[in-house]
Amino acid sequence: MTTHSARFGVGDPSGLRSSEWVVMWKFNASDVYLAGRTLGGYLKASIHESGRCHIRAPDQKHWRSPGNPPRFLDVWTINPQSYYEFPFGIIIPASELRQTSWAKHRERGTTWIPATPGKSVEIAVFLTRAEPRPISALASAGWTTTVVLERLPDGRDLWVVAGETTFPEERCRELESLKQHIRSQMATLPSVPANPRLVLVATDGTGTRRFVEAAV
Repeated sequence: MTTHSARFGVGDPSGLRSSEWVVMWKFNASDVYLAGRTLGGYLKASIHESGRCHIRAPDQKHWRSPGNPPRFLDVWTINPQSYYEFPFGIIIPASELRQTSWAKHRERGTTWIPATPGKSVEIAVFLTRAEPRPISALASAGWTTTVVLERLPDGRDLWVVAGETTFPEERCRELESLKQHIRSQMATLPSVPANPRLVLVATDGTGTRRFVEAAV
């Protein structure tokens, strides 16, 4: 089963940067997967040809909540016949980029997306059936970097595009409060990780799920 992939991150790979992420898709089935490459794939989003989507929970080793981890953190469906679906995205605020020790990966053409101080970068996964392809419409909407544009076996186009966005101030305060809580817990550990990262899962009013990556 042939799987193709593209890797991306936000920032400068030799300076302030995010984790690396990878999007994977198959050429004999219209399934799409999104995972954190640097984060070891502890969280993975799957968008299946049938329309079923899910976010797999971390395994027991990496689960930090009480009890056993569920199989999935979230399960939802999209319409695979729709002309336009926006099932998933990743938001990385520029304030969460760090110049520090990162896991080493073999270079495979990672696309690094620049970030403007005080702003955030969103990487979006779109599935479309529009003809002609809405290249100019996406660019006009602010999606200025194309990471992936591929035709899937079922006729849909897979787009992975990036653009600048604003992370709401209220969400910034909530994020900082959560980070302070995590730091207090980490202070009790025998050894503190050198570069701890946090990934949150959020849902907006339209049903789009997102990972939000932050530095602890």
